[in-house]
Amino acid sequence: MTFLTQVAITLARIVLSFYGFWLVWRVMLPWLPGPDAVRERIAPYACFFTDPVIEPLRRLTGMPARAWAGLLLVAVAAALVALPG
Repeated sequence: MTFLTQVAITLARIVLSFYGFWLVWRVMLPWLPGPDAVRERIAPYACFFTDPVIEPLRRLTGMPARAWAGLLLVAVAAALVALPG
């Protein structure tokens, strides 16, 4: 493979891994320790990265946002495995 192809694949892996981190954070938030008040948690930062994808899907299908975050996490993992290494 060419150098540019390898750079593009590595960049895709970095982006997918970062997005996967936010999805894990979003799915795990209810079980993580911290204050009960949502405004006092760091949780809103997770939503900045996941809501542009999750919220339209939630509105379209009516499924809970956490369920979509879990499904997208599986999709991100599948995409990472599918990328050539």
